[in-house]
Amino acid sequence: MDVSYDLWGAAHQIMDGRCPADGLLEFRGWLAANLDPDVLARVVAAPDALADVPAIRRLAGRETWDWTDDEWPRLEQPGPSAAPEVRGEPWDFDDPREVAHRLPRLGRMFPRIGEVREHGNIR
Repeated sequence: MDVSYDLWGAAHQIMDGRCPADGLLEFRGWLAANLDPDVLARVVAAPDALADVPAIRRLAGRETWDWTDDEWPRLEQPGPSAAPEVRGEPWDFDDPREVAHRLPRLGRMFPRIGEVREHGNIR
């Protein structure tokens, strides 16, 4: 599966900033295992489309510590695996303006803790 910086940014936003390179591998595995191929293709092409995925929508508005192990959008990959090659131009996943520009729906659904403190409750 092709991975872009926007898809990595989406995972990072959903998981409240907890998606390092090895987390991206697990997120990619979860996507492949849980999404219909047509939905997966839409998400890979436009990661903000994750806002329409029911399993992701169920996480919105809840703190990550309230998610069960089964709800986390990650799937551990068996055996050693290298981090996936990421295409596109890197961007700052922690910059709220970049998130709002690249992932507007996910940014609203999953405001980061620092953003809520700085800008008030934006959900």
